[in-house]
Amino acid sequence: MNSSPSTATAGPVAPIEPLPSLPRPTAATREVRLIALLVAGVIAVGSSLQLFVAPGPVALVAAGAIAGVALAVLALALPGRLRVTLGGFRFVAVLLTALAMAAILGTLVLQGKPPGLYAAKYNVQVGGVPLPIGDAILALRLDDIFHSLWFGGLLALLGAGVAVSTVQRWPVRLRSAGFFTCHVGLLTTLAGTALSATLSVKGQVDLHAGGRSVDRAEALVPGLFDTEGRPVSVQVPLGFDLRLDRFDLVHYGSEYRVGYYELAEDGRERLRASFDPEPGVRHRLPGGAVFRTATITPGAAGGAGAKPDPTAVLQIDADGKSFETPPLAASAAKVVPIPGGKAFLTFERREEDVKSFRSAVTVTQGGSSRTGVVSVNEPFTYGGWTFYQSNYRQEDPTYSGLQAVRDPGVPWVFLGFALISAGVIYMFYVENRLKRPRAA
Repeated sequence: MNSSPSTATAGPVAPIEPLPSLPRPTAATREVRLIALLVAGVIAVGSSLQLFVAPGPVALVAAGAIAGVALAVLALALPGRLRVTLGGFRFVAVLLTALAMAAILGTLVLQGKPPGLYAAKYNVQVGGVPLPIGDAILALRLDDIFHSLWFGGLLALLGAGVAVSTVQRWPVRLRSAGFFTCHVGLLTTLAGTALSATLSVKGQVDLHAGGRSVDRAEALVPGLFDTEGRPVSVQVPLGFDLRLDRFDLVHYGSEYRVGYYELAEDGRERLRASFDPEPGVRHRLPGGAVFRTATITPGAAGGAGAKPDPTAVLQIDADGKSFETPPLAASAAKVVPIPGGKAFLTFERREEDVKSFRSAVTVTQGGSSRTGVVSVNEPFTYGGWTFYQSNYRQEDPTYSGLQAVRDPGVPWVFLGFALISAGVIYMFYVENRLKRPRAA
């Protein structure tokens, strides 16, 4: 027996509602994502390449120049989001933040030290588990951050952004001359920095008065050490002969001071502080006591040629007590114990200290000569080299150590700073005046 299927009567079917569509990312969101992708990609690619290429000034400049030119050409050749992003304000803000973080990391981690130092300083143990932080620093090449390929890549992004932003606003008009001047200054500063990184030399010249002339400076090779961890140096020609004619030490005149001494555990007296004995001025000592010079009296003249020493009366406040010392003569070496501690004060005459030192030098080149003086904070410049007074030897009054620096990028860096300053002044004081009639 066949039975026919029964048909059930269905009620009205409710319409199917479409799924809510996800909000499309805004232009700002897409731009931020592209910026993050560019910065992260540069850091990742640079970190990978420097596993095979040692960091250094040449690698930094080469990587930065190649990547910067490639990015700028690509952004200008392909219209779209990349060009807008590289020339925008968000890109510069994020990039400067990344550069600032790299600078902070380079400050916290010692740079350019022998490899053995990193394991000794940074490898630690936590709960008995060794953490080879120093080995990781060497493996990631964080011991020379400012010469690394990824840092050069960040600088390349900055240069590409400046170039694209400048081209986008071409041609130059009076109302945009300040903007172009600032950007040309930025590019000039980057070019000067590249010159300094690759061509600058910092060396040492050792001279002796009355000795032979020298024509070379001993310069350290950045980041290069021998098997014993000592820096490797090379001889760099100066291009002229340098001779030391005379070396002078300039001393301070003898002065009188109030010395604060403490007794160490080994029984020795150690000078902890020294104060000017100006009457009436209160001085707080490390232990909490306070003293001031109540009076200071010039000393009476002694024998022939003897210099009279003054005497001083000190008022000391310690442990709730206040008292004055008897007159203390600098030549008597009297001491005044400080109550409540192993310390004392004394009024003393200090020996003459070295104030500065200077070298009189002669430069000879091609039959002509020139004299000059090198002293502390007063360098001598000749033939592209600048000489600074760096050290001397107390036991050898004829010796003078000069630091020799040749940096062809400095003039370009200062020119870039000048252009940036001129552009900012123009934007604030000239462009505003040019825009007023148009706004009115």
